[in-house]
Amino acid sequence: MLTAGDIPVRPDTAYEIQARVARHLHPKSNVTGFKLGYTSDVMREAMGIEQPNHGTVFDSTVLTSPALVRELIQPKVEPEIAVCVDRHGTVLEWRASLEVVDSVWADYEFTWAQNTADGSSAAYAVLGSCLDAPLEDLVVTLRSSAGQSRTARVQEVCPDIAGSVGWLAQHSDLPRSLRDGDLILTGGLTAPLDLEPDGWIEATFEADAWSTEVLVERRESS
Repeated sequence: MLTAGDIPVRPDTAYEIQARVARHLHPKSNVTGFKLGYTSDVMREAMGIEQPNHGTVFDSTVLTSPALVRELIQPKVEPEIAVCVDRHGTVLEWRASLEVVDSVWADYEFTWAQNTADGSSAAYAVLGSCLDAPLEDLVVTLRSSAGQSRTARVQEVCPDIAGSVGWLAQHSDLPRSLRDGDLILTGGLTAPLDLEPDGWIEATFEADAWSTEVLVERRESS
């Protein structure tokens, strides 16, 4: 792992570095969408970042719940609303999801530029069911095998999804324009939890009599 003082990154080169790193790590994968980072106040406060950024989502990193992940450095997990959009950024579908983030920067101590260069810490997107309840009625609870939990009412913490997707669509540093069917991870709803070796994290999205769960497990041993 690196420390923030090891490799300074300038803000004006952060997305260029991100693109080079992505080509190296995912040479045979296709871009299937994007992630939005730090779109909510709760995530900016939790991670010490002052403005949003974006990263690329590849088909090889999109998993269906229950999902199993391996070979990560220091993974954390946060619950998110994932959306499927058309080429204009119009939302076609809403999904319960978990984002598994990982970082080359020790203890997640980084600047905005360093995090952006590292793909906004993108590792995996774990998709659950379509959301069958209005967002304003949803409560999300995040739980881990280590006994930790986070709870939030989505209406109070959810970012401006339409505005965030619009910002993304107009961003000059995207590797390509939006396409029909792109998946967008819209940002964390709670502060993340550590995904311990051989542990699990589950998010429950619920409203009245309706609920759905999304689960990810980490295995470091065979």
